Amino acid sequence: MNKYRNERSGKAIANFWGKSLKDKDWYAVDTSEGQSEVLIYDVIGWPFVDANVFARDFNNIQSKEITIGINSPGGDVFDGTAIFNTIQNHPAKIVTRIDGIAASMASIIALAGDEVQIASNAYYMMHNPWSFAMGDYNDFEHEAGLLKRIAVTLAQTYSDKTSVPLEEIQTMMDDETWLIGSELVEQGFADKVIGGKKTNARFDLSMYENTPDKISGKSEKKPIETERELEQILTRDAGLSRSQARAIINNGFKDATQDAGKNESINALNKLILKLEH
Repeated sequence: MNKYRNERSGKAIANFWGKSLKDKDWYAVDTSEGQSEVLIYDVIGWPFVDANVFARDFNNIQSKEITIGINSPGGDVFDGTAIFNTIQNHPAKIVTRIDGIAASMASIIALAGDEVQIASNAYYMMHNPWSFAMGDYNDFEHEAGLLKRIAVTLAQTYSDKTSVPLEEIQTMMDDETWLIGSELVEQGFADKVIGGKKTNARFDLSMYENTPDKISGKSEKKPIETERELEQILTRDAGLSRSQARAIINNGFKDATQDAGKNESINALNKLILKLEH
């Protein structure tokens, strides 16, 4: 066993992705009725979707057509490359189907299919590879050079699949580009948009810079819509007495919410704050 693949490093990797080692959606293989479906619904690479285990199981599939459902935030570049090559080298017709998200290295794996499908509400993201390094300036210069070489290789893979010029692909990677549904087909990364599919795996995507709000994992704050809700906040969180809270509500909240409407709670609260300050 690789000396770096131990419980301590496994926990560190899981923690980076906001997961637990017990939280393995892994991947599933269904070969019933002569058709095969593989679900890659997890982080790419050990201790989750391990390339060695994937290759062993995938190469045992005898079906003439295999559908691969993808819902993954990305992961290890080298495991991802091995999985990509394993898929491409299989004699079956391969359909890759992006069910939820194909981010980072998962976006490369998605391109391994003979046909690439994406759900209308699914996301696809490409960016430059990352790494962690320790050492002096020589070590960091070496690491930077390696990352640049990997980035060029990945960019060439995107370009070969889509016919988008390499320079344009590199700009998209520099910008951490997110595409959804039909945008992926329009850009040439996918062949077909399909109906939305409910996915059972959710991920912490906070490490990415431009993650769309709908899938960022951040909880949306519920607007304050009633006097009772505001009273609870003022007494519970601000430490005011109930009579103080009622005085504030009577002198500001009603007018503010009536002016702004329920869907503009921020403006309403700003007006309330201004009233309280005077």
